[in-house]
Amino acid sequence: MLLVDDRAGSQELIFPLRKLGLEVESTRLDFGDVAFEGRGEKGRAVSIGLEFKTLPEFVQALRTQRLQGHQLPGMRGTKDQPGPYDYSYLLVEGELLYDKVGQLLKRKRFSLVPLPGRMTVGELLKRKQVLHLCGGLNPIFTSCRKYSLQEIVALYRCWTDQDLDKHKSHLAIYEAPPLIPISPSRRTYKTLPHIGMRASLAIEQHFGTDLARALAADVSEWAGIEVTDDKGKTRRLGIRVAEDIVAYCRGEQ
Repeated sequence: MLLVDDRAGSQELIFPLRKLGLEVESTRLDFGDVAFEGRGEKGRAVSIGLEFKTLPEFVQALRTQRLQGHQLPGMRGTKDQPGPYDYSYLLVEGELLYDKVGQLLKRKRFSLVPLPGRMTVGELLKRKQVLHLCGGLNPIFTSCRKYSLQEIVALYRCWTDQDLDKHKSHLAIYEAPPLIPISPSRRTYKTLPHIGMRASLAIEQHFGTDLARALAADVSEWAGIEVTDDKGKTRRLGIRVAEDIVAYCRGEQ
């Protein structure tokens, strides 16, 4: 369930978010425009809050210090009083336009005029970073309402589809592509313990592309595979390497 504040500004998010498939309830939030309960590590319930502002509203809130002095403490809390949200986000919507000296601009009919607040793009981006690093307010910038809605949906799905510690898209094992293209079977053989480029070629010459045969081979067959080095000398894989490969293929290593 996504809770959206019923006041002007955030209220206009309700219908489009419902149209995108989210269950949305209009309510009055003390702080933030959007709130929901997410799934933290090991399924622990965590509260998520999002403050939504257009770019002109963001600049105005910084200039009046309402964001830093009222909304941020209200969402994140203070040393003496914890806030209502475990994780807080700031979504700023609008085109980031500026002139040659960095002065922020906005569109007005067919021209660009200075954005109220007399702020440069450098100051804006620096303040955004400080709010993130020192205030714990995670920033999201979008150029239009269409993208803002998609960001809210993605944020909700990220926190509710599965537990936080179950996410795996940030994990990977990178292997640089070889300078010389190799076959898929050699690429697979190369993942075996102690096996490099030359050994993978020797294994492919022995087993071909029959991975099932390779996985079923015993220690003696693996140990007897001959590998030719760059000087033309031939050596066998040997028992120790073969034992590690067989154990790996059987899931014992």
